[in-house]
Amino acid sequence: MHMGEYQVVEVGPYGDAVANNRPAVAFQRSGSAPMRSDVVTIRSFSYIKLRFRVNHGAIIFFHCHMIHNFKGLAVTFIAAPDLLQKHMKVPNEVIRMCKLQNIKTSGNAAGNAGFDLTGLPQPLLVNHG
Repeated sequence: MHMGEYQVVEVGPYGDAVANNRPAVAFQRSGSAPMRSDVVTIRSFSYIKLRFRVNHGAIIFFHCHMIHNFKGLAVTFIAAPDLLQKHMKVPNEVIRMCKLQNIKTSGNAAGNAGFDLTGLPQPLLVNHG
């Protein structure tokens, strides 16, 4: 996660734990707080739960360092967008490119006000099979 530190608070089951339907476990920790890191390994067919704090507007890039990154395992978090808008200006060229593709340039992820996500673009699904 490109933003600083996060805490791993839970690791999902993997291997024979998945086959035997065992539940996830809280991350094993030493001391009074979960581990903090900027890289963590996630086993096949498992997951992790992260906790992170953002006290300023930020665009955070989260991705896989393995081949999955090239197949689309990447996420962008927009943290505190109201604060971000106060100190970041989108270049006019980016706005122009969006308008050429009929992509809205204001509002939420769907280009609407508040929590109205009507018309949210669907993700592009690519078959790598």
